Amino acid sequence: MALRCIRSFAAYVEGRPRVVKAGTLVIDGDPVVKGREASFESVDAHLQKRGRGVEATTADPGTVRTLTPPTEPGPSTPDPFDPTQHVTKDVLAYLGTVGEAEALRVLDAEAAGENRAGIRKVRDQVLEDARARDAASE
Repeated sequence: MALRCIRSFAAYVEGRPRVVKAGTLVIDGDPVVKGREASFESVDAHLQKRGRGVEATTADPGTVRTLTPPTEPGPSTPDPFDPTQHVTKDVLAYLGTVGEAEALRVLDAEAAGENRAGIRKVRDQVLEDARARDAASE
């Protein structure tokens, strides 16, 4: 069965460093999965969450399959920035482009999740810069 990584991580596997990024597919027997099962989900579960089922195929010659027409997509809203899915440098770069409300949301998510010192120690400066961006855009 194929598994999809849901959060990036780095680990030593069989004595060698290995980085697995979110979205990477691995088989369930891969040694990187052992002890890190919470960082993976089945591809079927991922597709069902995204509203796409897996179409069953048949090996019977001449069997007519009926295909499910695609559903009309609604207005797409991008997924909110999740700091746990990014390295510190990328989180700080993102925070350098947003206003105060988004900066607070991301900083609070970071504090509740990874709580990395490199981000925590610049919280006040990030918020000050975000307020300045908000004021400049008014």
